[in-house]
Amino acid sequence: MLVLTRKVDESLIIGDTITVTILAVEGDKVKLGIIAPRDVPILRQELHRAILEQNMLEARLATGPEPDTFQVLRQVLLNQVDSASQPGETTPTDPGLEKSQDPDIPSTDSQ
Repeated sequence: MLVLTRKVDESLIIGDTITVTILAVEGDKVKLGIIAPRDVPILRQELHRAILEQNMLEARLATGPEPDTFQVLRQVLLNQVDSASQPGETTPTDPGLEKSQDPDIPSTDSQ
């Protein structure tokens, strides 16, 4: 890893087409300005990781879903439903997901 020290309003150049400028330092946060061609993706690391995980799940499903793949997918979908639901609100569910036979996967029964 290359480590550089820069002050506010100083820049660094990556290749011939990308410029990163330090805009501000506020406490433990640094504001960066990035000039890059539109075809160069610029993502925060946590977003990049989430996209990679989603692509891996997609690839796994496309290559012949195995039962364990469906369990992982069910868990992901249940977590999304749980986080999207507000208290007192009902969310429609797939009848096949209502009563899981797997004790590690929570049931979506409304009680």
